[in-house]
Amino acid sequence: MTAIASALNSPAMSANELAPVGGASGKPEQSVGRDSDRMIDHWFPCATVDKACGIPAGSGKNEKAIFPWFGSRPVAQARAAVLTALLPPLDELKPIIERAILTGEHQALARLREEVFAYFEGRRPVVLDLFSGRGLIPLEAGRAGATSVGVDLSPVATLAGRLIADWPMRDWSHEAPLPFAAEARQSKLGVDGRARLAYDARHLHTEIGRRLSQEVESLYPRNPAGDHPWGYLWAITIPCDSCQRRFPLIGNLALRHPYRRISDAGQSLHLIGDGETWRADIIVGPPQQQPTYSSAGRKGKSGRCLFCGHVHSLESVKNKGFAGDYQDALLAVADIVHTATKVWRLPRQEELDVLAAVDLVELAPIGVLSAFPDENIPPGNVHTVQASGYGYRKFGELMAPRQTFQFATLARIIHDIHVELRESGLSSDYAGALVSLASATFVRRLKYATRGATLQANGNRQGTQSNWAAVKHVFTNEAGITFQFDFFETGPGYGPATWKGLTETGLKPFETHIAGPAGYPARLRRANAAALPFRDASVDVVVCDPPYYDMIEYADASDYFYVWLRRILGDSQADLFAENIGTSVGPDLQNKDDEIIVRRVYNGGVKRDKAWYEQALLRAFMQARRVLKGEGHMVVVFAHSDKDAWLCLLGALHAAGFVVTSTWPSRTESANTGVASIRVTVTISCRVASKHRSSGLAAEVDLQIVNLVRKRVRQWDADHLALADQLMAAYGPAMEVYGQYEDILRPDGSTPPLEHYLTLARAAVRDATAMKVDELPLETFDAPTRFAVFWMRLYGRTDVSKGEARFLAQADGLNLDAVRGALLAESKAGFRLRTDAPSPISPLSSTFEVVRALASAWDAGGTEAAAEVLAGSGREPLDSHLWAVVKELNAQLPPSDSVAKGLAALTRNAGMIVTVAARVVVEDEAAVAAAEQPTLFS
Repeated sequence: MTAIASALNSPAMSANELAPVGGASGKPEQSVGRDSDRMIDHWFPCATVDKACGIPAGSGKNEKAIFPWFGSRPVAQARAAVLTALLPPLDELKPIIERAILTGEHQALARLREEVFAYFEGRRPVVLDLFSGRGLIPLEAGRAGATSVGVDLSPVATLAGRLIADWPMRDWSHEAPLPFAAEARQSKLGVDGRARLAYDARHLHTEIGRRLSQEVESLYPRNPAGDHPWGYLWAITIPCDSCQRRFPLIGNLALRHPYRRISDAGQSLHLIGDGETWRADIIVGPPQQQPTYSSAGRKGKSGRCLFCGHVHSLESVKNKGFAGDYQDALLAVADIVHTATKVWRLPRQEELDVLAAVDLVELAPIGVLSAFPDENIPPGNVHTVQASGYGYRKFGELMAPRQTFQFATLARIIHDIHVELRESGLSSDYAGALVSLASATFVRRLKYATRGATLQANGNRQGTQSNWAAVKHVFTNEAGITFQFDFFETGPGYGPATWKGLTETGLKPFETHIAGPAGYPARLRRANAAALPFRDASVDVVVCDPPYYDMIEYADASDYFYVWLRRILGDSQADLFAENIGTSVGPDLQNKDDEIIVRRVYNGGVKRDKAWYEQALLRAFMQARRVLKGEGHMVVVFAHSDKDAWLCLLGALHAAGFVVTSTWPSRTESANTGVASIRVTVTISCRVASKHRSSGLAAEVDLQIVNLVRKRVRQWDADHLALADQLMAAYGPAMEVYGQYEDILRPDGSTPPLEHYLTLARAAVRDATAMKVDELPLETFDAPTRFAVFWMRLYGRTDVSKGEARFLAQADGLNLDAVRGALLAESKAGFRLRTDAPSPISPLSSTFEVVRALASAWDAGGTEAAAEVLAGSGREPLDSHLWAVVKELNAQLPPSDSVAKGLAALTRNAGMIVTVAARVVVEDEAAVAAAEQPTLFS
């Protein structure tokens, strides 16, 4: 066993207790001086990271399955950032790093740990993550042999980090056995080390499931086969404004799609108006009627009365919620037969009768807190907790009463079982780790609960696809909690989104995680990145992944988890969830005052806009500089599609006194999350700026940036990095040059803004690609046309953010106002390139506008109309630039697009159009000349 492997078997060992470990490379140990380089300054395994993000070992999906925190940093990205930031620039280490990233090979990581110890002269370096989130960076730092520390403002995120990077790395073999079944009491004899945690967690989950089923048995009657049904389909009903009769709001009537391969005809709901009341029936086959809640030719969805057909606008439907007019109605029950098939039936009378027996008042408090969350949903939080826009004011109101009862019972069981574990002799750490794992399953179940979780009936009406069924979770995107009028409740039995089902889908990834590479346990704590609780110059490397600007409102979304977790873990994880419990002061929800985000909707308090985000990042980076040793590196991993986010990030880095030393783009996001708006993650290596930097001349700095970007473009092209991704990656080399100077001056003494250099870098990418339009260099076209052609190549007809639109315009010396309206159509979704007919054209119109006018004219009047437009444009009929844009735009648009059809017709009839246009020009010139000739009486 190697020295490093031996050390890893004693995770509690401090850095001072470690014996010096020699370098595996056989080279003398290197001094860690102020000018020492790291691998990341010269090389980063971009291609390997790209590849690893698409396979299970590197994607991070396994870790995400353990706890549902927001944002999905791939393991491969975190591992690459940590290793290259800790290791010296030795060529012989590169293949080992790539192997460790691609496969997670234990031997490769062990060798790299030895190199880290050698480089840091026999001690464990300290690696800090300012925004630890799920804890992947601290996890990989611990695996690399570092003393790994992570902080996050959110207690929910900190819990996720401990579940990923702390407890699975510990040796639990010394712990007492669980106090449950005899098999569990033998666990100490059969399982040792790290695997003990996963082994005992299974027994704990089984015991929790047994107790849950027993305690809610009376509210979930078993079916004739003796099993609990899988789940229950509910709908909210409202009174009709016209006929006053109550009817259900249902958006989808399909229960199980047909599947012809197995001769399954499927099942659907059928709603029947019966006098003054309604009832549901279940029919064989696809739905035979329209849903009562859908888009029906109006803006947004609307509710249609089942009886009189009166249509209720969305606003009217919402108002009924605020007036207390919503009522829940149980529609159908799903049993599982033949191990997997979900068969639907109407609820039996017994199942309807028990609903009236649900009494939430009888639930005993959990400690000093109520049995279920009575915390208020923050006002104005409709975009995150959408149910608050329909009249639900408290987190505890998000579920139907019976579901609330089940979850409150489950929360109390997990809370109380912690006491039993401690009394049986388990340490506080081990008991806390076990109930936290159970809480992770609880949180994962919350994803599939409330009036937002819906039946996911897969397949199609035609029966050509598999018709398996599941529950659709409540998060519409990374952080928005949806609301639905027809929602799904799972029971205490087995199936997707039940406790038993989620135990399996959560503990399997956890067992895989524990079986992965070993490492030192990370130290995860709740703290503010702008006020770090660490000494000056105490950290060797900072590696962090800052919050994503305006993409995720972390605290608002995770309050949905927090209000339950503080009930379950207030005792076992008191440093995270006991704040202000039992007092009359302090927040009931998470701290949002210090959250570093851009809030999309202002709802009081601190106005977190772009300026706030940049200043908050600046404070955090200044803290990073304070705790960082003089020779230390800071690595920032960032991904965002909005260039304003990049301006804030890079501006904060520069203002905090960091200089960028290297940047490395990797295509991590789409492979891992499927989020199309972010394709590339850029890993940015920084050092504390020298105190003796010189001043630079603006023109010289511009030239250096352009030359460096052009050099990088050649490498990016070789790596097959897409053009849009290169635009984002270009910020890195611009900052590398920018940071070399104390200040940069123009001839008039002014200083160019940072935005100038980012725009310059983007323009350099475009120019370096030598882009041509039908063999004509792009730079030979007028500026608006260059802008439009480049936009079409990058984004087609999709919507683009305001920041990106502004940056793209600036690359051609335009401003957003110059292209808004004329070239871009603006909506709430962003900006989209216009291809419709422009305003009347003239010789001053851009080539792109003339082409749009030609396409529109063809649709209106064919050859003659197009020729009239061409003649009136002031251009030569055979203008090669004009016809090149016709060809380009036709190639970029889908064939079904109406404009594309017009452009295709222009191309086919170009000869005739040119001929007619030339004749029109001659006739017009002759008419003008005749008008100017003197007459007999002039």
